Amino acid sequence: MAISTNIHINKVADLSEDIKEQFSLGVVRISEDRVRISVWLPDEEHCQLCLYKDGKIFKKMPMAAMKAIGIKDIFTITLAGEKLTEQLSQMEYDFRVGGEHCMDPYARLVRGREKFGKKYGDARGYAHGKIRGGFIFDDFDWTGEKWKHLDISDMIIYEANVRSFTKHSSSGVKHPGTFDGMREKIPYLKKLGVNTLFLLPIYEFDEWMRDEDGRELDKINCWGYGSAAFYFAPKSSYSSNTNAGEEFKELVKCLHQNGMNIILDFYFAGKEPAFILSCLRYYVLQYHIDGFHVNQECMDSALLQRDPVLSHAFLVGNSWNGAPSGEKRVLEMNDGFLVDARRFLKSDEGQTQNFYRRFQEQKSGVGIIHYIASHNGFTLRDMLSYDVKHNEPNGERGMDGTEYNYSWNCGFEGPTRRKAVLSVRQKQERNAFVMLFLGMAVPMIMAGDEFGRSQKGNNNAYCIDNATTWLDWRLLEKNKETFQFVKKLIRFRNQHPLYHQKRELSGVDTNGSGAPDISCHGREPWVADFSYYSRELGILFGGTYYAGKSLYFAFNFHWDSHEFYLPDISGIKEWSILFDTAESGMCEINDGRYHMAPRSIVVFEEKEKKAAEKRKRKRMPAK
Repeated sequence: MAISTNIHINKVADLSEDIKEQFSLGVVRISEDRVRISVWLPDEEHCQLCLYKDGKIFKKMPMAAMKAIGIKDIFTITLAGEKLTEQLSQMEYDFRVGGEHCMDPYARLVRGREKFGKKYGDARGYAHGKIRGGFIFDDFDWTGEKWKHLDISDMIIYEANVRSFTKHSSSGVKHPGTFDGMREKIPYLKKLGVNTLFLLPIYEFDEWMRDEDGRELDKINCWGYGSAAFYFAPKSSYSSNTNAGEEFKELVKCLHQNGMNIILDFYFAGKEPAFILSCLRYYVLQYHIDGFHVNQECMDSALLQRDPVLSHAFLVGNSWNGAPSGEKRVLEMNDGFLVDARRFLKSDEGQTQNFYRRFQEQKSGVGIIHYIASHNGFTLRDMLSYDVKHNEPNGERGMDGTEYNYSWNCGFEGPTRRKAVLSVRQKQERNAFVMLFLGMAVPMIMAGDEFGRSQKGNNNAYCIDNATTWLDWRLLEKNKETFQFVKKLIRFRNQHPLYHQKRELSGVDTNGSGAPDISCHGREPWVADFSYYSRELGILFGGTYYAGKSLYFAFNFHWDSHEFYLPDISGIKEWSILFDTAESGMCEINDGRYHMAPRSIVVFEEKEKKAAEKRKRKRMPAK
């Protein structure tokens, strides 16, 4: 339609009436014919609204401070006109303050950043009005969404970056590197068995790193953790069309239709608590987001828990002192499990007790998330292929990235065709997945680890935007055994009642079954060995506490094979093998003993003896 010139400032007398309505900063639609725009500008006396049409300034309008109610640094303007929202949807806007253009920090849509990695030249990223706010008024149709929060005990989390997830040509999607591309991969995620998507920043962040003077460096920021961001606007370059917000809503709706949840990672730099609360509420109410991971140093996390909107969302932090009573909504995610599991996996001394504590880890009122690899560090495959980081492409002379990787290359640094080395790596990979998925905490897997992705030993690939960090989907066929093993573990976890019980483990025989709900063992049953040189561990989960079959985990992370004696809980039960990461088929259970291969995990499940043996036991006379 043709753009009308009949856009004007609403009568001043009506401004106070607008303020009486629910007030918020940014763009607010009052009706189809009236729109209010407000911005907070401390220490400023004047502000103009600039409207753009076809890339050029269409109108400049003075904005008035809210002096009538004693607020001198919030400037607001109410526009009026026939079918105003329809007209504004084809326009852009920014503010002119002190002779310079500035963006609305509450912009719901950002124009001019549709191409990922495009440079703009100034610290704020909107030089001379090249980047502007867009108007978004569309009423998205959420019909058929079926929005429902998962129970924490049911979660299987998948960490991903929107761009790198489908940017590689092998992804096979129509729009690589976008929200729409990720939506096309939802059937794959369902096939794998994950049900919660954890996304690195999806808001409009500045892709380019800057020096202390705000000048752009020749280094890209692929992850999105930085100070220059428009938090209310989904990232334009993550969209295949001009409306990133609508495309992101389509992704969320499709996830919910498939019974999945979505958690967003937000890094707020220099923002006030009021801004943070407003932003997160906006994503819950407008985008139906299920939860958030927020850098807790930016605000009192208790405010998040007590907020009337956010208290219904999942809140993920590095640590929680406690949570309010009622339904569990807060989750704790830190590197504790990563460190202890990796050190036990690579056979470090003195790790048996630490890992036993992590494997059964639970916390009253708080959900625990475990991961053994994440975006910040080695991929799982690289953790088993490199002893040291290889960050040369980052351009920081190897000074970036942690030195504490707790990795082991299994006998050779980097890629190799040596069968002996590859065999150990494959077994260690299976070990890592068992440790991750079959512990009591909520497991989180990094995208691509299920089919052996590598970053060539780079443990801080935040600035690498190429095939090194993009998921190569050809690996799915090459490493299909790994994918199938992960899929099998997830299916087992989803189906076994141990992982869905509401009670916390106590380590005490509270029901008189002859065994506690969880107990620790060594090579000998009921005798835990936490000595410094011990690398053997047994963990028993008693099935009578969760109305299922008992499970026994035997860990042998010594470089020699060892014989394990299996616990005898009652006289009518024996054990069957569910998983043996050695996959050697070298041994069967023999008179309650199992000969374990070096560096392997075996998971046993109780089974009742044959009916004839049970009848024989019943006929035996009492002594």
